[in-house]
Amino acid sequence: MASHQNEVGRSSGHHKRFEHRSVSGIIAFNSDRIPIEFFFVACSKYMPSQNPMSSLTTMFDVSTVVAELCRQEPKLLSFEPTDVQLSDIAISTAKEDEQTPRFVYVDFQNQPPLYTFHPRFPLDHRVVAIDSTSVVLGYVPEGLVGAIRASVILKPEGTTSHQMQRYGPYLVVVTNYNKDELYATMCKLVYSEAPRGRAPENRKTLDRLRNLLERYLQFQAVNTYSDALVLIDGSLMAGAVADPMFVIKNLVHEASVERNTLVALSKSTTLTLKESRLGILSLIDGIPGACYIGDLREHLTQERDRYVGCVYVGRLIPQGEAFRFDIPEKAAIPHDSVFSMVSGLSGEHGYPEELKLAHMTSVFSSIEVIELQAAAINLYGLQMKENVRRKLFPI
Repeated sequence: MASHQNEVGRSSGHHKRFEHRSVSGIIAFNSDRIPIEFFFVACSKYMPSQNPMSSLTTMFDVSTVVAELCRQEPKLLSFEPTDVQLSDIAISTAKEDEQTPRFVYVDFQNQPPLYTFHPRFPLDHRVVAIDSTSVVLGYVPEGLVGAIRASVILKPEGTTSHQMQRYGPYLVVVTNYNKDELYATMCKLVYSEAPRGRAPENRKTLDRLRNLLERYLQFQAVNTYSDALVLIDGSLMAGAVADPMFVIKNLVHEASVERNTLVALSKSTTLTLKESRLGILSLIDGIPGACYIGDLREHLTQERDRYVGCVYVGRLIPQGEAFRFDIPEKAAIPHDSVFSMVSGLSGEHGYPEELKLAHMTSVFSSIEVIELQAAAINLYGLQMKENVRRKLFPI
C-alpha cells in the first residue's frame, strides 16, 4: 500500500517537483505550501523525482500494523459503493467523540485565571503534527470496505520549511465476521493489550482502526524525536473504550522521557458550563486578543482523574477561533511558552499551520474516493450491486 514523503515550503518561493507512480502511469505535479494532488489510487507509490531529497527523515515502520489492517480481502463479493458528489471538496467519516456532556462549574468568585501572550515562531524547535482520516467506500454483505490515511508534518529545527510523511491510503474490510478479531489484534499490536469488550458496529470499528493507526504514529513520533513540539488532534482525556487510561498516560510519559511537549487541540468539546449550559469555548467570548484561560480541571464536577493534562480554552491570534488545549502538567516547555510557540505557527483563523496541513493531506477528495472504489473493485473482483432504494423508488 501507499506511503508518501514530501517537502512543503512555507513560502511561495519553495517549489518541489514530485512524481506520482500508480497503475495508471506517472503524473508529475508541482507542490507549493500545500501540495496540489488529484490522482491517488490504492497500491500506488509516491516517490520524489530526480530532485535530491536525502535530507528527508526516515518514515516510521508501519509494516506490521498495515499487514494486519489490510489482511482481509473480500473476494468476489457484491459491492454497493457509497454515493460521491464531485462538488464535495473533501470526504471523510466523522471521528468518534465522547458524547456525554461533562460539566465545568465557574462563578464570579471562582474564576480560572486568564493569561495573555505574544506569538513567537519556534524556529529552534522541531514541530511534529499528526492527523488521520477514514472514509467508507462502499458496502459488502454484512460489512463495508473503507480507506484509512494518516499524515505526519515535520518542521525541523532551524528552518521554516516542512516535510510530509503520508501513510496510506490503506483499504480496510470490516464485516460482522472479522471485526472482533481485527480490532483485538490491532489493539494488541498498538497498545500491547487486548481491548475491553468487542468491536462496535462496522462504521465505528473503521474509525477505531483509524484511531489505532494515528496513536501508533503518535507513539512513534514521541519515541523517535526529542525536544519537539508534538501537535495532535483531539484531547488528552483518557478512560474511553477507544482510548484507555494506560494508553494516554503512556503517551504522555514516553513524550516526557525524550523531553517532547504534547499539545492536543480540539475544535469542539463536550465540556459544558454548568450554569449557562454553554460550551467551555464561550469562556473567552468578548475577550480581545490572544489569550488562554485555565487550568479548568479544578472546576470539573466529575471524573477529574480522566484528564491526563491541564485543560485550557485559548485563542491563538486576535479575532481567531477559540479552541480547547490539553497540555501535560509537567511538559518540557512552560505552558505560557507553549501558547506563544503554537501562536507563532498559526495561520488564518488561529489554527496551527502544521496541524492544518496534516489534516488537509490526510482527507480524501471526491476524485480519490471514486478511484479507491474502482481500485477495490479491481483488486478484489467485487461485483457491483444496484442500490435497493433506487431500484424500488427510481424517481
